[in-house]
Amino acid sequence: MVLANILVGQYMPVMLTKKAQQSAETREAILSTCLGLFARLGFANTSIDEIAQGAGITKGAVYWHFDNKEALFEAILERIRARWQAAVLGPVSSEPDPRRQLERLFDCYCQLFTEAPEICLFLQRVLLENDGKFSRQVAKVFEKTAQFISRILDAGRSEGQFRKDFDVRVISRTIIASLAGSTQQCLADRSLTLRVLLAEVKRAVMALVVRT
Repeated sequence: MVLANILVGQYMPVMLTKKAQQSAETREAILSTCLGLFARLGFANTSIDEIAQGAGITKGAVYWHFDNKEALFEAILERIRARWQAAVLGPVSSEPDPRRQLERLFDCYCQLFTEAPEICLFLQRVLLENDGKFSRQVAKVFEKTAQFISRILDAGRSEGQFRKDFDVRVISRTIIASLAGSTQQCLADRSLTLRVLLAEVKRAVMALVVRT
């Protein structure tokens, strides 16, 4: 009896760990499917049935992990924030000066959108749907990005690396528009690559802001 209890005690953690892993994998499949569907069809037009079918699970399994579409949206937005912090904020902030930060910004976004173009498309679609609550949350994402870029531009001015005869707010928004627009153009014309487009945007921006 004692031996049986010991064996059960050793086996239960393995079962729990496996169950937790399966749960995490299912949740990841749901979020990945949602991001792709929302980017392609739009948030409002995507049903839970389509999400379940795309993830290869039951509708009940979706609701087991997420109460509703709003919870899905929040989870995806949090996932995008985490991905942005790891792929853009961290690497750019680690650069020693504003000029290198601005150059690295384009390189990091190029890598991020090449690996996950659906991120950019999802954010744009939500803004275009303009349903109020969700579009406002996405607008905040873009606003924080604009503030991040503005801080780089302001720092470059303070250190004498950047010119002072341009509008920081306008340039930061222009950079964001160029990043998002490049992704769209690559989808519209498959002969274009994101790397080529963003390299040209980077060249133009640096020529505009760097003090010579």
